[in-house]
Amino acid sequence: MPTFYAEDIDIDVDEFLSACSSREKEELIDALIEDRYLKENCKVDYKYELLSVPESFYIDAIDKIKGRWNMLTQEEEEIILKIASRF
Repeated sequence: MPTFYAEDIDIDVDEFLSACSSREKEELIDALIEDRYLKENCKVDYKYELLSVPESFYIDAIDKIKGRWNMLTQEEEEIILKIASRF
């Protein structure tokens, strides 16, 4: 992690992050996920970085469903499978 000296006690977040390497930033994100400050699915590909608002709502909805198929009703599961079969 970055090194700061005693006279730099008031460290700005941007200053700290810009002093971190990419690997250190990944470690920081992993630590925040582990401590439950971030959701586990917060790591996304950069291609999703510029989502529109409707797209981000869609991605959030899909993430909520992911891994919870057993909590869906038969009808909900059929609807999702029918939509997926179109692609």
